[in-house]
Amino acid sequence: MQKTQMQLANRAWRKATRELGWHTGWRGSKKEWKSFCHSNAHTTVTDGGEFFDNQESADESVAVELSY
Repeated sequence: MQKTQMQLANRAWRKATRELGWHTGWRGSKKEWKSFCHSNAHTTVTDGGEFFDNQESADESVAVELSY
């Protein structure tokens, strides 16, 4: 089953922030970190205007966003 754009973006945000260690240094609960990732994924999908073919393209897009 093919993943939706939102699922790809959400996974990309979780992977990227986990690599940076944001999931451990979060001042709230794990649920709040996941909510943060979900809201950023929503922004990526709605404002980005970019279509993700696969997880790698979503990961790359999020990495570019985090580099700003």
